[in-house]
Amino acid sequence: MESAAVSAVFEDLGGIGAVARQSEGPLVGHLQRANIQLASIPVFVAKGLADTTVNDLLDAAKVSRRTFYKYFQSKLDVLEGIYRTAVQLLLMRFREMRTDAGSTDAWLRAMVERFFDYHLAVGPIIRLMHEEALRADSPLAAHRAEAHRELRALLEERFQGEGVEHAVLTYQALIWALEATSLELLGKGGETPLGEVKQVIGDLLVTTLCSRPT
Repeated sequence: MESAAVSAVFEDLGGIGAVARQSEGPLVGHLQRANIQLASIPVFVAKGLADTTVNDLLDAAKVSRRTFYKYFQSKLDVLEGIYRTAVQLLLMRFREMRTDAGSTDAWLRAMVERFFDYHLAVGPIIRLMHEEALRADSPLAAHRAEAHRELRALLEERFQGEGVEHAVLTYQALIWALEATSLELLGKGGETPLGEVKQVIGDLLVTTLCSRPT
C-alpha cells in the first residue's frame, strides 16, 4: 500500500491541525503520534496485525523504543489510535460539509461520495480495521460503536432541525448499509462500479430520510 495515498487522505481530512483540535496536549506530541500511526499503516497492510511486531513499527516510523512507548502501549494500541483518528477526522469533515452542501439531500450524497472515495483510496487498512472492529473482544469494537452513535447524532440533529423525526433504528440500519457496502467493495477489489454504488447508496439515504413520514 502506498504511503503517499495514506498521507493524501490524512491531509484532505485536515491533517495535523485537525488532530490537534480534536485532542489536548502540545503540538509536538500530536506530530509524533501521527508520524507513528501513518508510518505503521503500510506495515499493518503488508504483514497483517498478527505478524506485525513493535520492532517493525519502530523501523517504519524511525523512532526509538522509548519514544514509541511514550505514546503507545502496544501495536494494537497503534491500530486503535489509527482507527479513532480516522473516525474523528471523517466525522469532522461530515460536519463541515453539512454547511457547505446546502440542501439536506445534497449533504447526504456528498457524505456518501466522500465516504467511499476515502475507503477505496486507503482500502486495505480500512478493511483490516473494519474486520478487527467487528470482533466483540477487540478495543476497536467500542470505538466502532461510538462512531455509529456520533454519526446517528449528526443525522438526527440535521433532521430534527427540519422538524423530521426518524426512529433510531432507521439511522442505524443506514449506517450498517454503508459499512457493509464498503466491506463488500474492498473485498471484491473494486469489481463493482463505484459510481453506481455511490448512486444507489445515496438514493437509499435520500429516499429513506428525506421523505416525510406519514
